[in-house]
Amino acid sequence: MAVSQFLRPGSLLDAVKGYLTPDVVRSASSLVGESESSTRQTLNGAIPSVLSGLTNMVSTRDGAGTLAGLVRDGGYGSAVDNISSLFSGGSATSGMLNSGSQLLGKLFGNKGSSVSDLLARSGGVSSSSATSLLSLAGPLVMGVLGKRAAAQGLDASGLANSLLSEKGEIAAAAPSGLGQLLGTGGPSVVTRVKEPVTEATSYATTRRDYGEPRRTGLGRWLPLLLIALGALALLSFLRGRTPRANIDNVLSNITLPGGVNLSVPEGSINYNLARFLGDASATDVPKTFAFDHLNFVSGSTQLTPDSVKTVNDLAQVLKAYPNAQVQLVGHTDNTGSPAANQTLSQGRADAIKGILANQGISADRISTNGYGQDRPIASNDTEDGRARNRRIELVVTGK
Repeated sequence: MAVSQFLRPGSLLDAVKGYLTPDVVRSASSLVGESESSTRQTLNGAIPSVLSGLTNMVSTRDGAGTLAGLVRDGGYGSAVDNISSLFSGGSATSGMLNSGSQLLGKLFGNKGSSVSDLLARSGGVSSSSATSLLSLAGPLVMGVLGKRAAAQGLDASGLANSLLSEKGEIAAAAPSGLGQLLGTGGPSVVTRVKEPVTEATSYATTRRDYGEPRRTGLGRWLPLLLIALGALALLSFLRGRTPRANIDNVLSNITLPGGVNLSVPEGSINYNLARFLGDASATDVPKTFAFDHLNFVSGSTQLTPDSVKTVNDLAQVLKAYPNAQVQLVGHTDNTGSPAANQTLSQGRADAIKGILANQGISADRISTNGYGQDRPIASNDTEDGRARNRRIELVVTGK
């Protein structure tokens, strides 16, 4: 869409749905394995569902600022700039699935699975398909919202009020029962969000607002000097760190027994597993390895597209060492009920076993277990901690 289209007044809901061309719906249908009519119906419900979550978010001053930060820093513009790649099943789809899952966590919290189930029933698709489509609708909505904010020069409060002004239309288009599920109320007007004080703001002037006498001489500039020194120290520290993305991109070629060459990231599970199985002196079993680059569509046992290679490479390693016996162990965070989490963790471990079995690994060599939320390795009070707790482990039980 041209920028002029974002400048013209019109419904945000209609603007987002305008991207759901027949070709886009056809790609989405192929991606999730559902009929085109059901896929379109589900997407038409997913868009107002995401917008409903956003209107809830911006009903508070902090929420308005949070949304502005997400729009600015979330990298959702690519979902709009290249809409065909959003549902193509490639790396762009995988990246947006992950971004969308994180966004849904911010919008719906522990109600995310309930929202997906409601959407699945209204669209006539499976829960996993609804979760995938909802996860991809999120970046699309955010991308359109960002384009509109840029075109119309909306700040945080303007963005919030623009959303809230359409709350009635959004609620009417959402799946029946969503408002009750989310506990939405009537629209409220968000007052202007004060911009954060920058280092360029005079410290002395800021403090005078609270009645402190004006500082002079060194005392006036000492706080700014300390801030500058702290910033330099932080910059020096960050420059000394190697970004995770760079580490992950360092590939090593491993030659497995039988002459199979495998190119995997250094330090990855398949790199470490191959070295362990190939070392005759390494006899300390059971030996546990944590999967990296292994993600599932939120609330489901479906691997994200970029995770398939990890399992394919694992199959190659296990084929090269036919005496290895392993166990796949699933874990979750504490979002949802303990019973559901145990079932999900077991299902994810079984799903990986099924993929390996389909590639010729004897099922007798692989056992599975799911502990749900019972064995966390980090605090569930933070998003980072919950992400660490959502994991699959591989335990070598025999060589």
